[in-house]
Amino acid sequence: MEAGAPFHQDPEHMTRSPRAGAVRGAGDYRSGWVAFAGAYLLVAGLMNLIWGIVALSNKSAFVEDGLVWSTLDTWGWIAIVTGGLQGIAGLMVLARRFAGQWLAGVLAVVGIFVSFFSIGAYPVWSVIALVTNGLVLWAVTAHGDEFDD
Repeated sequence: MEAGAPFHQDPEHMTRSPRAGAVRGAGDYRSGWVAFAGAYLLVAGLMNLIWGIVALSNKSAFVEDGLVWSTLDTWGWIAIVTGGLQGIAGLMVLARRFAGQWLAGVLAVVGIFVSFFSIGAYPVWSVIALVTNGLVLWAVTAHGDEFDD
């Protein structure tokens, strides 16, 4: 054989496959993206909760004129409710429940809208929340087959 790599046809030198049970969980097809989605949904929910609480209690941290619609009080409550629901959905996603997948997708979209419409009030925080919600949406839609029915 050319190219320099030794080639053995002798069965004694061939690689053997592992014995049955040598690798635990080898039959488990789950990729870890569902756990990623659940963890990031918890992070996005926590970020929305903090954003909402700060919007209600410390208005000087925001530029209220930069809001696209309504007031900081309205957006603060929307962010608090969305964040709380995202936390619940994150726990359901980690439990691999189909309802959690559905709720996570809907709430990630709501979180994206909340972040987008409030981007003028606090741009850095809103962009970070936008990205985490986008990652959650991608993870629960791209790996939907990993959820229990």
